[in-house]
Amino acid sequence: MTDELTPTFDEWVTYCFTQGQDDFSGTSPDGDEAANARTEKFLGMSPLLLTTYLTQLFESPSFVAKRYTDKQIAQATWFIFGHGSCYIGDMRRGDIPPELQVRCVRSITTLYTDLFDRVCGRHGTDPDSDLRDSVEVDCAVYMMWDMDHLEGMVMFPEKGPHLVAPGIEVLEHVLLRCRTSACRGSALHGIGHIYGIHSYSGHGDKAIAARLRAIVDAFMDRDDLPEWLREYAAHAREGAVQ
Repeated sequence: MTDELTPTFDEWVTYCFTQGQDDFSGTSPDGDEAANARTEKFLGMSPLLLTTYLTQLFESPSFVAKRYTDKQIAQATWFIFGHGSCYIGDMRRGDIPPELQVRCVRSITTLYTDLFDRVCGRHGTDPDSDLRDSVEVDCAVYMMWDMDHLEGMVMFPEKGPHLVAPGIEVLEHVLLRCRTSACRGSALHGIGHIYGIHSYSGHGDKAIAARLRAIVDAFMDRDDLPEWLREYAAHAREGAVQ
């Protein structure tokens, strides 16, 4: 049962993929008043309902590729995972049951395999090229672990120790299951930043750093990697990514 200020799942999805990033950036064509009303509705959701919606979307995302353009998917990725919504930070809040948080985090793997790996690499027709600077959706996916709160799950285990293992699992599974370089590069990008925190900072967790390096080493043993991605993986295992 929802009231007019509590969006349904379909309303929320539509907002994320058609208006959220425009409202955040101040470029909405219907003006500030309408944007502010939408912001109140879609950014004022209870964290519990939000976590439920995120999980529902991430666990069954394939419909998105049919319903929205690549540009809309790119903008929604920036919105959902970035500062526009801070949704991932809200999901990680301490008042959300841990088992729901874990389920939500693990479902991000399916978001990669069932949506991003389908639309990136020019819909799989060019999976090996480095398209981060030329194709908007590839860029957005590549940047997911450097947008806002996603990388913090593994960077700062003291803020949610139960999310560390699921977060690492997502990174590993993306490297194992995805074919496009945008998805693989996205995981490596996250690993590089997280490894750098744990390896070089005074409060880092050496066990997490070792686990991440082992994941990259196993990935680099594959024989299906384009050379640029193999070189990027070598940088990621040292924490030397931008």
